[in-house]
Amino acid sequence: MLFNFLENRVFKPEAKLPVDLQPDMKGIDVVNCIVEKRGFSEYFTDADIESIRAYRLDFILRFGFNIIRGEILTVARFGVWSFHHGDEMKYRGGPAGFWEIFNGDPVSGAILQQLTSKLDAGVVLKKGYLKTISHSYRENLSQLLMVSSSWPASIADQFAGGQPGRQRGFASVTDSASPTNALIYKVPGNWDMLKFLCLLMHNRLKFYYYDLIAAEIWNVGIVRKPIHELALGEVKLSNAEISWLPPATKNGYFADPFGFLKDDQLHVLAEDYSYIGQKASIAEFIMVPHPVRVPHPDGVIHPDGALHPHLSYPFVFEHDNLVFCIPEAYQTSEITLYRRDQASEKFVKNRVLLANVCAIDPAVVLYNGLWWLFFTTKKHSNTHLFLYYAEDISGEFKPHRLNPVKTDIRSSRPAGTPFIYNNVLYRPAQDCSVTYGGRVAINRVLNITPDEFSEEVINLVEPPKGSEYNQGLHTISAAGSFTLIDGKKFRPNCVFFNHQMMKKMKRKDGGHV
Repeated sequence: MLFNFLENRVFKPEAKLPVDLQPDMKGIDVVNCIVEKRGFSEYFTDADIESIRAYRLDFILRFGFNIIRGEILTVARFGVWSFHHGDEMKYRGGPAGFWEIFNGDPVSGAILQQLTSKLDAGVVLKKGYLKTISHSYRENLSQLLMVSSSWPASIADQFAGGQPGRQRGFASVTDSASPTNALIYKVPGNWDMLKFLCLLMHNRLKFYYYDLIAAEIWNVGIVRKPIHELALGEVKLSNAEISWLPPATKNGYFADPFGFLKDDQLHVLAEDYSYIGQKASIAEFIMVPHPVRVPHPDGVIHPDGALHPHLSYPFVFEHDNLVFCIPEAYQTSEITLYRRDQASEKFVKNRVLLANVCAIDPAVVLYNGLWWLFFTTKKHSNTHLFLYYAEDISGEFKPHRLNPVKTDIRSSRPAGTPFIYNNVLYRPAQDCSVTYGGRVAINRVLNITPDEFSEEVINLVEPPKGSEYNQGLHTISAAGSFTLIDGKKFRPNCVFFNHQMMKKMKRKDGGHV
């Protein structure tokens, strides 16, 4: 009773508000069907089956009925497709997005499946994982509905483009149904709802503390071992292995370190962020042997034609004995390649790799004869991984057929240098499921071509225990025999509080996420 009351008055998200589709549906045939109910299952009549079959449909998208079974599941070429807003390996039944909050699960899953006779255990067409919005059931449900809404069109485009295989980019999917035997959840009772409301209140207070008061403070560390040893090693990173840079001012931090070696000296580039100016630039340090900041009055990277852009994530790589950098500057709507000028020791603009894209944390790697460009976008910065490729770093970058090739809060957003070890490509990615930049997931790339992509997480690099920066780690990059990392701590900050309050006062929805 309590859930049903609140569902329509408090919990109903914008994604579930009705939309008039009549103008868009003009001229489209309608078949009114009568189903026969057998228990919780529903079966279509033979006459309706034949009427539908006459249209020779590629697929049917299901939004109603209960559990449908029988010949309707095979009447279309690719069957009946249906959403399940939950990870079917853990949550079957419903309500969608509710039990993840109740159980304290940091991620909420969703799938688009081709239905079989087993409940929530169809053939998975697409699968994704989002961060559970634990302080708002309405928002958690809304994000599941909105993010997954484009998946049928995406799958249909792949079929129309001659890609009817089962490598969907979200998982390595087979033609067999999901093997799930997960518990089937039902609508919560009144006692569970009372506990749930108390949990929401606790989670909301915690959310506002980190959203308004506790500012993120990052710092850069240097580890004296190559990236493959740190990324693939079984031994956890310890604070004794790390040489930390001197911290920035109390109203700023250093993060996103990348580097290169020149004349046996380690040069480190890092984001230099100021809470006072709400702006980031790129700072450079030389380790000789203690870190010395290199003075660059107008910046080590000075973008042409951009008005004071926010620069971060200075992805550095070397090619043909030259040093290049691709910083994140999504406000320019471009991914720009810069080359290190040896005379001025600054990075000068080389070319635009991609235009009209608000890219987050771009990273490139040369593998199997192609340059691969990974990034997320501002709209879904922590979940949606995009992939482009080119035959040469100076050539045209083309989009991957499966873009976005992955939707997973735990292992999508780039987190440093992709590297090749024993002829295998590995890709560091952020795990933001518990907190932003919580740790780094090391992905082993299983298949990467212009038409296919799959990878699996094979290791996790956790924040170093015993360090004051033990609340997060979101960059692991290679610089010769060194590996650069960053670490996070939280600290109350008045400047941060004032800025966050001003942002919320300007928002029309009262400051809710």
